[in-house]
Amino acid sequence: MRGRLATVVFAAFALLPAAAAANTPAPFVKPRPRPTEALERPGEGIIPSRNSYSVPEAPDSPACDANFCVHWVDQGLDAPSLKDTDGDGVPDYVERVLAVAEHVHYVENGKLGWQEPLSDGTIGSGHGETDIYLSEIGGELFGYAAPDRDQAVNGRQPRHLHGYLVLDNDYSAFEFPHTEPGHDLKVTLAHEYNHILQFGYDAYEDPWFAESSAVWMEDQVYNGIDDYLRYVGRWVKLWETPLTANTIKEYGTAVWNQWLARHYGRAIIRETWAGAASTQPDGFAVAAYEKAIHADGPSSFGHDLTRFAADVAEWRTGIGFRESYLYPDMPRQGTLVLGAPPATRRLDHTTFRLIRVHAPTGSAVEVTMEAPEGVDAGLALVGRIGSERHGRTVKTVDYAPGGGKLSVTLSDPRRFQRITVVVVNADASAAGYSARHLDWRYLTEETPFRVSGRIVR
Repeated sequence: MRGRLATVVFAAFALLPAAAAANTPAPFVKPRPRPTEALERPGEGIIPSRNSYSVPEAPDSPACDANFCVHWVDQGLDAPSLKDTDGDGVPDYVERVLAVAEHVHYVENGKLGWQEPLSDGTIGSGHGETDIYLSEIGGELFGYAAPDRDQAVNGRQPRHLHGYLVLDNDYSAFEFPHTEPGHDLKVTLAHEYNHILQFGYDAYEDPWFAESSAVWMEDQVYNGIDDYLRYVGRWVKLWETPLTANTIKEYGTAVWNQWLARHYGRAIIRETWAGAASTQPDGFAVAAYEKAIHADGPSSFGHDLTRFAADVAEWRTGIGFRESYLYPDMPRQGTLVLGAPPATRRLDHTTFRLIRVHAPTGSAVEVTMEAPEGVDAGLALVGRIGSERHGRTVKTVDYAPGGGKLSVTLSDPRRFQRITVVVVNADASAAGYSARHLDWRYLTEETPFRVSGRIVR
């Protein structure tokens, strides 16, 4: 879901992790009534973000093509501009939405090979196409996707669900300042339609997996818009927040998918979703990534997280990412004093720290780290020669599944403009799901890593 504020997004869409209260599986987005459906049933309460039409659909609604049907009203606040240049009874804006949707389908299902969405049968248009409803959403939300209600079998929602989209009826500059209406429509459709495809693969996955994948998809369909960069700007400031956290950071975590696609090809994201429903435990996104990474190369989630963190250290040079020269520089978290006693750094699961190193003399700089037994850990030493955007990097990376001692060395440290130690808690092991915290019970929070360094003379 695309929204301006994290609190709005999570309150509005009732985003749920893979397991709901009392550890009962539930979709990552709660099924909800369509704008044309009756108001909430007795006992359901009021859904704050529910967009309901207050009048019947326009006489010519919906307008359909091979893959989509766009619904609209011709009265009230929810009505789009009714300008109809060709006089066919379908407003120009509705035709524009259909054209953008078909391009999105062409890229996501055609070029990238994602499976077609699950048909909704006779709901909505009555022909099984993906339904899009135009509504006066307002300035907080750009649009949303939701599964349909009443798909449960024997009281349990199936893993594969069909759904629908709701988009703003004009994306006016008054409601959406600092963005371009045509761009808003395009990236919102690319993002939300990807959620529709995700519902078809596995609707029970972690929200961070769903949102980071959908933001990544925005840039695959409309690379020139780069709307996702505003999420990256926030992501770099949330370095203490785990990669797997179901928080506002998840939108910027599209950079993790960017890195994977750069190293394995864009199909890796589709493959992760395609295998998600058959991994254990149900809905644990790390297991889905692990399965896809194992299938594509001799690596693992923890090892790739370490390599990812090492590339993030100097990502503005372009190493590891397709367009990271546009990203802000990652902040450093203190300095490692060479020759001093080991310093302890405490990291939560799937987080990393970038630490400065000053080594003006010597033939080499060596850094060692002790990781607790049983904790997947990574260590890297990254040196940059030249400027942030036009330089190059030299790095050494060590990874220890199960913890222990790690060591990395860079020769001739005087040649570097900046040297960074990268300490990674690459562990994502969890013991079930916590309904209280709406997240998995990760086992390696506040893990101590003892780090030291020296000049080799």
